[in-house]
Amino acid sequence: MDWINDFAQNSDMPLLAAFALGLLTAIAPCPLATNITATAYIAKSIESQQKTLLSGVLYTLGRILTYTLI
Repeated sequence: MDWINDFAQNSDMPLLAAFALGLLTAIAPCPLATNITATAYIAKSIESQQKTLLSGVLYTLGRILTYTLI
């Protein structure tokens, strides 16, 4: 797990670092902080109820897929 943390701290490749941070967050022991952050991120871009609902559903499906693959 240390290699993921080292990779996430690498600022030379920001997209890969963001991916590594996402992996660290997905396997973190407390998903509460992740859920709060995702809810705030989704809520900040509210344009319509349908887009917000779709974003929430996609987030949930992504979490399900991530935990299934891990």
